[in-house]
Amino acid sequence: MLEWVITVGFVACLGLGAGLFVHFVKSGLNLEDASKVDPLPEMEE
Repeated sequence: MLEWVITVGFVACLGLGAGLFVHFVKSGLNLEDASKVDPLPEMEE
């Protein structure tokens, strides 16, 4: 029983760490600001 508790806790910690990593990488990149500085060229058809 203890092994399952340790395994579930370890997986939960990994998921929390991965979620925090993705959150801070996305906020650090700030994708909205990148499109203001260098907007995509408008396509002429």
